[in-house]
Amino acid sequence: MKLNSLSLVLALFVLLSVSKNVSAQVKFFKGYVVLLNGDTLNGEIKKNLKREFDNFTRANFRKSEGGELKTYRADKIKEYVVDGATFVSRNVDGEQMFVKRLSKGSVNLYEAQVEVLQMNDVKVKSDYYMEKEAGEFVKIKSGKFKKQIVDVMGDNEEIVKGLEQKKYDYDNILEVFNAYNKPMTN
Repeated sequence: MKLNSLSLVLALFVLLSVSKNVSAQVKFFKGYVVLLNGDTLNGEIKKNLKREFDNFTRANFRKSEGGELKTYRADKIKEYVVDGATFVSRNVDGEQMFVKRLSKGSVNLYEAQVEVLQMNDVKVKSDYYMEKEAGEFVKIKSGKFKKQIVDVMGDNEEIVKGLEQKKYDYDNILEVFNAYNKPMTN
């Protein structure tokens, strides 16, 4: 009898621990949604801290704590901001999806996450895109990285020199864009 009671208490403890851990992975953060007509809705956005991929597929918005949850897909809004991160709706390979803006300036850098099947296992893969002000949204390919960057950032001698000296490459892509987009000081 004592063993059954102890087992029951232990099972409840484990169950409570697991449920607390699961609920701690998804939280609401202050943010806003920009609708297609340009209107902005301020409130809270649900963010999955353990699975960032969810943020690239939809925005779960509520006006306030306990409020009605509304889910927006990339074809229904222009962008949303959650916890300081901006997710913008863009057409990627014929599909409207959210991309995360990593660097903003003359040439914006975006990350897109897609699920791919590898050896019967679903993995999340990141692709990077750039967009010049009011320009074309272009995928950055690791094999053509240097040429693509020189084509759009060739007016910056430091960037070109850094590419030639291998200071910049695909692995530190964010550093390249931040260096190019940083405000010029006189």
